[in-house]
Amino acid sequence: MSFFKGWPTLTEIFFGKKVPSKVVKKVAPKIATKTTKKTTKKELSKLTKVQLEELGRQKGIELDRRLSKTKLVAQLHKHL
Repeated sequence: MSFFKGWPTLTEIFFGKKVPSKVVKKVAPKIATKTTKKTTKKELSKLTKVQLEELGRQKGIELDRRLSKTKLVAQLHKHL
């Protein structure tokens, strides 16, 4: 504390003036939420049978590749 208002103290002279630090609000990063966009049959029909089977496995559905592509698309679209 200084005796004269506005005059620096010895500690401020030797160690620098203490500048009040600005309070920075820490904002939690936004987590990308998955939008539950239902894929259309048209989008699914653009995939190959192998890709349809892999997508089904990711979603927890076991598809039989021996079926026709239209049947695989119908099954996958029904469960999604």
